[in-house]
Amino acid sequence: MGANVPPALSVVIPAFNEATRLAPTLQVVLAYLKGLGQSWELLVVDDGSGDDTAAVATAALAGEAAARVISYQPNRGKGFAVRTGVLAARGGWVVFLDADLSTPVAEIAPAITLLQAGHDMVVGSRGHPQARISRRPPLLRRVASRFFDGVRNLLVGLAEFYDTQCGFKAYRRAALVPLFQRAVIERFMFDVEILYLARRSGLKVVEIPVAWADAPGSTVRFWPGLYQMFRDLLRIRWVHRGFEATR
Repeated sequence: MGANVPPALSVVIPAFNEATRLAPTLQVVLAYLKGLGQSWELLVVDDGSGDDTAAVATAALAGEAAARVISYQPNRGKGFAVRTGVLAARGGWVVFLDADLSTPVAEIAPAITLLQAGHDMVVGSRGHPQARISRRPPLLRRVASRFFDGVRNLLVGLAEFYDTQCGFKAYRRAALVPLFQRAVIERFMFDVEILYLARRSGLKVVEIPVAWADAPGSTVRFWPGLYQMFRDLLRIRWVHRGFEATR
């Protein structure tokens, strides 16, 4: 693939303090992409890590012309990292994966098939009745997740989705870039914001069951982020109150 020819697929991996497990993740992702049969690029976004995440990623991707590391300081949040990656991506399709690979990389191919069929956004779902959950999160996190769903539905809707927060989503870049350019949420409610904007834009969104296993060491903390959750959901509703895009 020539340097000026965009790839078919861009994979974005946001990473914050992931130095201890990032190298094996990147080995798995690279092996998968090389066997996918599509042109691709891999972007690792180091979200202001305080450890050697950027150095580990750079070493793991050494010699891979289609892979690069985007790094900045200070930490801004997962939403900012994903937005940075999506806006830097060149592929017609963009997939983002969590660095812990709680959702395995093999879910990329079914998502691409749906994008090829005309969907604008594919939402990976742990809550779907057909999701394959091999290791569930602790009880407290499950209870907090149910509480979050209720608050989200009350403030911004999206009750039609089983799961808005799974760390696996795929986008048709041309349709989603304008939404990411408009987005303002920098931390974990960014998924809700993008889905909220996609729904108001009339985009074609599909939710699919995925394989998923809770990964020890997750940086998600529900209860300490309770105030932030309320604040960001209210901000989504307020900032985008008059938004109605036309296709």
